[in-house]
Amino acid sequence: MLKIQPIANTRPVVCNFMRAFISILTFILTLPLLSYHHKVDKGNDLDNEKYLNFLAAIQNGSTFSYFTVIKVKNLNTGVTKEICTKGNFVAGALHMELNIGYDTIGQQQVFGFAKSKKDRYFEFKNKEALDNISFFDYKTKLVDKIQTEYNFDKAIEIIKNDKEFAIRLSDDEMKAFAHVLFNKGYLTGENNCWGGTLEYVDRTKDDK
Repeated sequence: MLKIQPIANTRPVVCNFMRAFISILTFILTLPLLSYHHKVDKGNDLDNEKYLNFLAAIQNGSTFSYFTVIKVKNLNTGVTKEICTKGNFVAGALHMELNIGYDTIGQQQVFGFAKSKKDRYFEFKNKEALDNISFFDYKTKLVDKIQTEYNFDKAIEIIKNDKEFAIRLSDDEMKAFAHVLFNKGYLTGENNCWGGTLEYVDRTKDDK
């Protein structure tokens, strides 16, 4: 795993110290933002990639949870937010909202419902379900702020070149960081037993 430093004078982050070139990488990551942009061949490719990452997050039942981004409307207030949360939290919220059990059949029903939402848009009225996905306290402004503090173009370059990436963050920063990467087409997750580090996930390998 790799190390990334903030562009500005923000808190340092700690990742994998196994790489011999870590000091060089640290220098590179503190350079100004590059002009690199994650490109897709077709307009629908990115949306499809996000949908497949969403399904992987919902289906994942391991202790290494995947983050996903969904758009949620609170039917009690009419407020709509785009939030990043773990896939198992989304599944749990759907169980509550739809009043579906947690047995095998219930899990299949919830996944089937989630699978039908290719736009990843959900409406919730159950307050416990909304709380389960941190709807009320999700810091949407932090998603914008974190993009001014970290070099996401460089992070994506590392992912593309090395097929791995990790960064240590606070809980709120982690969700914001995962939010940005998800919207650029990259799946990330966190080990529930050893939290604090956000890691890139290649869903085609599924070895977490």
